[in-house]
Amino acid sequence: MRYRRSGDVTWELVDKRAVILDPGGSTLTTLNPIGTLVWQHLDQPREATELGEHLARRFPHVDRHQLESDTGSFLDRLARDGLVVELAA
Repeated sequence: MRYRRSGDVTWELVDKRAVILDPGGSTLTTLNPIGTLVWQHLDQPREATELGEHLARRFPHVDRHQLESDTGSFLDRLARDGLVVELAA
């Protein structure tokens, strides 16, 4: 499954953290620094494994499989909140 940012959200960087306003304009979500790295790479459709690999290059001391698993869970949460959209592979 590939993911990309929803075109219906508004976001900006504040103190190096992504702050996202949901499509309904009622909820602000502030991402931690790692979540912000993932968010910034969702400018194009990407798979969780692709994003996990990117993080693994940035954080070589962290298990790659754990990064990919955590990234997949994070993307699922963002999708449930309407902040990213899932695209067919």
